[in-house]
Order: sequence, then structure tokens, then C-alpha cells
Amino acid sequence: METYSQKEQLSKAIESNSLEELHILHLSRYMNVRRAVARNSNINTEIANKLLMDPVMNVSYMASLHPKCTNERVFPEEHLTSCVMCERDERELICDNCNQKEYSSNIIY
Repeated sequence: METYSQKEQLSKAIESNSLEELHILHLSRYMNVRRAVARNSNINTEIANKLLMDPVMNVSYMASLHPKCTNERVFPEEHLTSCVMCERDERELICDNCNQKEYSSNIIY
């Protein structure tokens, strides 16, 4: 999958219904690709639970919302910024220009 560009991976992560493809994509080096996989209704419990433990909170939080996620993770309320909870389509995310962006310099993920 690394031979595909970030944009191509992102499209596949959003549109795919292949568990094999989604399993590969959930390991992508791109946060927004993993986040899109976490929001894909076709993932299984294994992928959802693995993404729940992703070190990037934007990914793990979305995985926690997936109905197939059977594990739990506690997210401190002060870490749930608008960036983490953002519902925008990953293909249209331009975080640097977002007017909803919140940062907390003391948060370590």
C-alpha cells in the first residue's frame, strides 16, 4: 500500500469494503488514512480495537466511536479538542487552515 500516494490511500480507506485492504490501510503511516479507516463502516472488530490503541488521538478517538469497537479507552475530557472530535471528511481536511483548531501545548499523546 505504500506504493500508493496519501491521496490514493485516503480514497481507498474511505471507499473500500475489502477487509484485506482495510487491514493493510489501518497500518498506514498517514494519520488521516488510519482515521478514515477507523470511520469506515466495513472494518471488523479486530481493526477497530487495534485503531483504538493508535498513538494519535485523532485516530483512536474515532475508533472508539465505531460500533464494532469492543474495547474501551478513557479519553480525558481536556484532551478532546475540536481537532480530535472533528467530523470532516478526511479528504477535505486542511488542518493548518482550520478555524476550529485548538492546541494544547501540554498534551502528550
